[in-house]
Formats: sequence, C-alpha cells, structure tokens
Amino acid sequence: MLQAALETFLASQYRRPTGLAGQFIARRMARQHQPENAWTISLLTIQPADRVLEVGFGPGVAIQMAAAQVSQGLVAGVDYSPTMVSVARRRNARAVRAGRVELQRGEATRLPFANNIFDKAFTIHTLYFWKEPGQALQELRRVLKPAGKLVLTFLARDRWPGGEPAETIAGVYTGQEVAQLMREAGFVRAYVDEGPQEKPFREIAVVAIK
Repeated sequence: MLQAALETFLASQYRRPTGLAGQFIARRMARQHQPENAWTISLLTIQPADRVLEVGFGPGVAIQMAAAQVSQGLVAGVDYSPTMVSVARRRNARAVRAGRVELQRGEATRLPFANNIFDKAFTIHTLYFWKEPGQALQELRRVLKPAGKLVLTFLARDRWPGGEPAETIAGVYTGQEVAQLMREAGFVRAYVDEGPQEKPFREIAVVAIK
C-alpha cells in the first residue's frame, strides 16, 4: 500500500512538480530525458532567427538546447508548474536576461500568445497529461505561422514498459493515433518519426506541418 501511494504521488509530481519533491523530479527529468531532448531539437531544424515554443519545458534542458541555436530569434515556453518555471529560469538565466528566452506559467489548452507568431513548436513527454489533446493541438496550430512545424515526442503505447501504461496515466497513444489527432486539429501533414534504430531511448515523435 505504501509503495502504491508513493507511485501515485510521484505520478502527480510528474504532471505538476511542486516544492522540494518537484525539484527532485526536475533533476531526475534533466538526467533521464537528455537523449530524446537532443533528438527532438534536431528534428526541428532550428534556424538562427526562428521563434520557437516549447510546451511543458520542465527543468528547461531542451529550452537551453534550442536557445543555443537561436541567436536572432526567440525561444519561449510555458509550463503548468510554477516550480518548473523557477528551475528553468535559473538554468537559462543568461538567455532570459538577454531577452532570447521567455518562460512563463501556462497551459497547453490556453496558450498566452497571439496567432501565427512561432516558426517551430515542440513538446516532450506532456501528451499523457493533456485532458483535452484536441484542444491543445488546435492551440499549438493557432500560434504557429503558416507552414510552421510541430514536433511531439512521447512514449507510444506499444513501447510502454511492461506492455501496459501506468494506471495513473491515461493519455497513452500509438504514433498513428497522434498523427490522426493532429490532422483532426487542422494540420495539413503529420507523420511518425521513430528515429535511428540505434537510438538510446524508446520514444517516438510525430511531426506535423501547419
């Protein structure tokens, strides 16, 4: 019973990290997800003047990677957790001071941005926590410029450890299901990218074009 309660607590912390436990989760995320963060950034083909958005940036590692490639544009991010906003701002303090990175608290279904302002957008390991994935994808499409690219990286249902998703995480999909959700949200093209066979992680990405 104690083990089950601990697992439930940790699952809730992954959705919205808070306090000291949230800071522990942030350090764990930064270590665990480094390979798929780098891979996701590579799929974006970021240009120096791009405006890039990450939804659910966690400890800000991928934000840092993106900002290293954006010298004339902007990297923006929203995260549901105030703790993660603080952690990510500290990690990216220099870029924040320089005006190249902007991080704030927000939700995927209500992005605090105007229409058609980002060239690229991405999100990593957030899909499982979206209660309204269709609305979140419509919001991402809204803030992207025409022909803008979205990369959504996640662990697909058929790759979940043990073959079954955790009881506390309901939003587990196949790659084709996510591609269909993107098309239904209005993206003109969506396809699954599984990456190189030798990659050191199980995650896949669905890439969509507005």
